[in-house]
Amino acid sequence: MRLRHLFRTHTLWPRRLVLWSIPLWLLLALWFYQKPSENPGASNWLPPIELRENIQVTPSLASGTQPDAQEPAVSDDSALRSALTRWSETWSARDVPAYLGFYSPDFVPPKGLSKAAWTRLRSDRISSKQSIQISFEKLRLQINGSWATVKFTQVYQDERLRRLDQKTMVWQKREGQWLIQSETTD
Repeated sequence: MRLRHLFRTHTLWPRRLVLWSIPLWLLLALWFYQKPSENPGASNWLPPIELRENIQVTPSLASGTQPDAQEPAVSDDSALRSALTRWSETWSARDVPAYLGFYSPDFVPPKGLSKAAWTRLRSDRISSKQSIQISFEKLRLQINGSWATVKFTQVYQDERLRRLDQKTMVWQKREGQWLIQSETTD
């Protein structure tokens, strides 16, 4: 091809050049454009302004005065559900000390293990996993005073295993806190 053919008006090279340069210019523009969120030190954030008519002053508990309306007491049902959720979250987070803290000092381990042997076994199993996910299905609570029986289908999943087990736990309320007394897996 001769050089004079490239510069003819009917050739397509100027159009191709323009079409290829548009994405290049866009990329360069995006490269040099700085978003405000990418530079946290130069934040212009100000706290929201609250109108005076929306502000309510309540007596402080620290000053020794009691508010007129007492907060409603948390029901045993919701407290037990909350404890069960926190227990599963600590297990999923692989936080062994917090997980073991949900078990009563007189917890009876399954299969005739001593509490010390069971604690070592659970610690080793939990800390050896890279990820753990625990969820419940078909949760049933039966509360009788300071004792409760909890039955549910436990969905356990780690990096290698996914299991569904029927679990029964006996919880006891001590000093306002629900603790696990025993657990069995069917």
